[in-house]
Amino acid sequence: MTKRSKLLRLAMWLLLIGAALAPVWLIYEWYDFAKSMPDRGWNFQVYRIIGLVVANLIFSAILATMAILFLWVRLAKSLPDLQGWHLQKPESEFRASDAIDGYSFNDYLAQEDRVFQELDAYINGPWASHSPGDYSRYHQDSVCNPATIADRNWNRSHVLRAANPIGGVLLIHGLSDSPYSLRTLGQRLHAEGYTVVWLRVPGHGTSPSALAKVVWQDWTAAVQVAMQGLRAELPKECPLILGGYSNGGALSIHYTLCSLEDSSLPKVDAIVLFSPMIGINPMARITRVYHTVALVSRNKKAQWSNISAEVDPYKFSSWPMNANVQAWAMTKTVEKKLATLEKSGRMAEMPPVLAMQSMVDSTVVVPKLITVLFDRLKSESSELFLFDIDRVDRLSNLFNLSFEKKIFPKLKRTDLPYTLSVLRNSNPESRQVLVQTRDGESWEEQTTDMYWPESIVSLSHIAVPIPSDDRIYGTSEATADTGLSLGSLTLRGEPSALLLSSSLFVRCRHNPFYRFMEDRVVGWLSQTIREQTGTRNQKMQV
Repeated sequence: MTKRSKLLRLAMWLLLIGAALAPVWLIYEWYDFAKSMPDRGWNFQVYRIIGLVVANLIFSAILATMAILFLWVRLAKSLPDLQGWHLQKPESEFRASDAIDGYSFNDYLAQEDRVFQELDAYINGPWASHSPGDYSRYHQDSVCNPATIADRNWNRSHVLRAANPIGGVLLIHGLSDSPYSLRTLGQRLHAEGYTVVWLRVPGHGTSPSALAKVVWQDWTAAVQVAMQGLRAELPKECPLILGGYSNGGALSIHYTLCSLEDSSLPKVDAIVLFSPMIGINPMARITRVYHTVALVSRNKKAQWSNISAEVDPYKFSSWPMNANVQAWAMTKTVEKKLATLEKSGRMAEMPPVLAMQSMVDSTVVVPKLITVLFDRLKSESSELFLFDIDRVDRLSNLFNLSFEKKIFPKLKRTDLPYTLSVLRNSNPESRQVLVQTRDGESWEEQTTDMYWPESIVSLSHIAVPIPSDDRIYGTSEATADTGLSLGSLTLRGEPSALLLSSSLFVRCRHNPFYRFMEDRVVGWLSQTIREQTGTRNQKMQV
């Protein structure tokens, strides 16, 4: 590995030297061309000049790439030191290759038991000296300890069975996240009569190093195993529902599309999405070269875009480049599958979809949710529900409204193949909100008694599925007795003074309209399942 690294570094330096000399060579050729043109053939000189221009462009591109790589390495060197959880991971983690014939969801849960036994061994062993202080998820006595801060360790998969289920729901969390993010929704759905499975997606809930090694095929294989396990739990007539947050939304759509191609996979009757990762920033694609950067620089920190203190019990604070790479591959695969289904004229086979999405989202590309997914849907039961920003007049000059240019034009169609609802201010002078639902060219309004809180101007990608009374990510009142107020931190100082991302202090972590949203999800599911059951009964009678 050392010899290979040295050869790569030598090659990089040679390319850099060549790129620097290319402009000098081009200038000399122009000079030589001007002197010798009367004495030598025109074509010969022109071909030489064209060849040198092309070579100069290539070397210039290499020079620019080298500059980017240099800055990348310099940035990596400035990151904090890697800890044990950045370098080690449980080796028993599920891989797609584990899902051989006969492998069941019970096998997955048993394998997950071994994963967390290995994690405990790391925490009580080599990592014990790496996590001093009261704020570390890898310290047994910390207020961040995921095993003690809630009723159970919500980093793990969980099943709640209904005595007489009206349906089954598989809930899939987001990238770097855990089942905790959909905990409240799942508990409500269970109370409504559903059997609920919270799936811990491979590479999550343990150590950030696990997310640095996982591939997206491991995620999709785990979802298939979990769906087959959920189907086996239910009577044949019970509908199956997928609920996905962020990357879990992409996984939900991916599974549904695969089930339309593979008759052995249980079919989905409805999909509920929260901040779904249908499209992400194209810059994520560039991070695919992180392996080369780390190898050439001989710095393992080049494999990370952020290294932070792991204070969040249910979400990794550090971010490996591999997370971007796998998310990019996941979203592109979903895009291609949707395009293929549309081209084959089979979009009508997609089940109804309800998506809850903030108009302002720095993680996913909201317009792609519209163009890639919703504009293709055929079910009239589908609904896109958008949370607007707080447009009260006195704050109007503080907002960056550039997002409107990409979203609003896509919503002006009067023949939308889905229901469009928007939660927004009732008027510019009030923080009270109403819900507008589009019906052709007109809008129907539903008044509410809800208001934007004084301290929140918009939701965020991570806020949508979290209630305000959450004991970790909620308001200061809700988190007062936990000692861990991640939804209302108020530390002040220079950002460089802390091993915490500044977004932890600015980004909204909970949804003040969560209960309204939850009721809407439950109502939409009841109506959608009722309609689908009626349609199936009619077909059987025919």
